[in-house]
Amino acid sequence: MKQLIVAQLVVTAALTGLIWIVQLVHYPGFRYVDHSQFSNFQQHHMRSISYVVVPLMLIEIGLALWLQVDFWKRDGMYFILAANVLLAIIWMATFFVSTPIHSQLLTHGYNEKLITKLVDTNWIRTILWSIRTGLLVIIILKM
Repeated sequence: MKQLIVAQLVVTAALTGLIWIVQLVHYPGFRYVDHSQFSNFQQHHMRSISYVVVPLMLIEIGLALWLQVDFWKRDGMYFILAANVLLAIIWMATFFVSTPIHSQLLTHGYNEKLITKLVDTNWIRTILWSIRTGLLVIIILKM
């Protein structure tokens, strides 16, 4: 059981590190892309980041569901439940907030307001993944 939680922590921590880099470096860097090349850049970004993010997110949700089922009647279930609620909100923010903004940037090209909106709303995922990582650390420490 502990190996499963450690695996969950490793994947979640990797995504947490990645989202902090995206939040502090990558998304703000969108402002420095040549406006005439922005749509090409956005297409490259969406394709390339997916190779890293999609497998990790799928592994993370698979492990989260496995843990939820396995922990259902154990001590610590509430920490797993809380961590998984955060994950559900992260997924909703990804697919209902971030992805549509990326699609708009792809369609319309460079747009300062959309880039600002992307940076501002991405704090949701950045903070929630950070808290989720902390909850998983607490679970491991309590074992």
